[in-house]
Amino acid sequence: MKVLVQISAQYYENYAYFNGGQSWKPKGEQTFEMKVDDDWFLYHEAECVSAIKQILSNQSNSACKFEYVSHELVFCDPISISEEDFESVLEPILKEKYGVNETESQA
Repeated sequence: MKVLVQISAQYYENYAYFNGGQSWKPKGEQTFEMKVDDDWFLYHEAECVSAIKQILSNQSNSACKFEYVSHELVFCDPISISEEDFESVLEPILKEKYGVNETESQA
């Protein structure tokens, strides 16, 4: 079965690139995605990770690079949570902690 594989990589920038040097600084996460047969990861995970690391290396250059962090097999579509649902749960938590809700504090 084809599944979505989400790959998390650390994104680095070379701050000394324009001076011809190397001074790598982490700048955040970059997500890569691919669709593959799940059997590859279920039976050959270590080899798949090696292949991913090579792909990330191929995506890198002397100005920026990507370092493998983790991967996740996604078998189902994401379930969306609305902003309203999130805020209706968050507001009572904030009110309990701070004694005021966000809408009152913005007034």
